[in-house]
Amino acid sequence: MPWSCPWSLDGGGIEAVQAFLAKHGYTIPTLLDAKMEVARACGVRGIPATLMVDRDGAIVAQGHGAFDVNRPDVRQYIQALLAQPRQ
Repeated sequence: MPWSCPWSLDGGGIEAVQAFLAKHGYTIPTLLDAKMEVARACGVRGIPATLMVDRDGAIVAQGHGAFDVNRPDVRQYIQALLAQPRQ
């Protein structure tokens, strides 16, 4: 099953992010990256952005802007990634 990690670049800090998550009923781990250190390391230049990471932690696809992860070709790509063994 694909795993999603929300990524916050919110400069308001953890309190603002926690308030947003609580307001919308989200109970998922969220990466806080206010200084954009992880974003820069991953080549993210703006949001929204989508990174696909394989089982070994390598970024294998990246997109910027709105992205529909429910498109048949995207779901097929994710299924192919999940079928690959760990190296």
